[in-house]
Amino acid sequence: MRIRSLAVTFTPKVFALAALLFGAQAQANLITTEAAIAAPAHVITFDEFDGLVTTGPVNVGAEAGDVVTLTSSPSTEVGAYERSLGNNGIWGVGETFVASSFVTPRGQITFTFADSVSSVGAFFNQYQSVAGTNRLTLLAYDVQGNTLESHMFSIDTDANGYNQGQFLGIQRGSADIAGFGISDGSFVLDNLTYTVSAVPEPEALVLFAAGLGLVGWMRRRQSR
Repeated sequence: MRIRSLAVTFTPKVFALAALLFGAQAQANLITTEAAIAAPAHVITFDEFDGLVTTGPVNVGAEAGDVVTLTSSPSTEVGAYERSLGNNGIWGVGETFVASSFVTPRGQITFTFADSVSSVGAFFNQYQSVAGTNRLTLLAYDVQGNTLESHMFSIDTDANGYNQGQFLGIQRGSADIAGFGISDGSFVLDNLTYTVSAVPEPEALVLFAAGLGLVGWMRRRQSR
């Protein structure tokens, strides 16, 4: 999605509450720009979907050559088109994206990775009433489904604008993110971007094997 401008509000109360509830995350780094996703990175645009209303599971990672499974509270629209976000303007002009269409006021979308990643994010916006406030919660899960961390944001964009939003994500010191969740309210997202663990080059594997052999030889020599 081509984002025309970016705007996000990080309120002191939000960060204070997040710190109180979830504690300091020494190895966590909040991402607010797509460039912060380390290379090599894969991007899912959801362009191959056309208004699929679902709770999942749906593999949305095929276009990136990966298995990334989407599950949702009832329900989510994958490949949605133009969506009004109230006082936050219009989203998705000329694009397709993912939009929450939860039956209840609150719900969650989760992307589960077949291979855990070290960083993940997407472009976001959310519905905002004229007199109301909004919030967006990002969650990272490990392979057992335990919450690694959780962070809250409030996005505020021009009421007369379109395709405005903010890139938000989570980066960790190791590739332990098996699931990426987004919860609370009515929100939209596009261009899910995540770091793919680099596959070692054959030369690197040869050097690694040679190094192991050298260590083994030295240990045998010392034992003699």
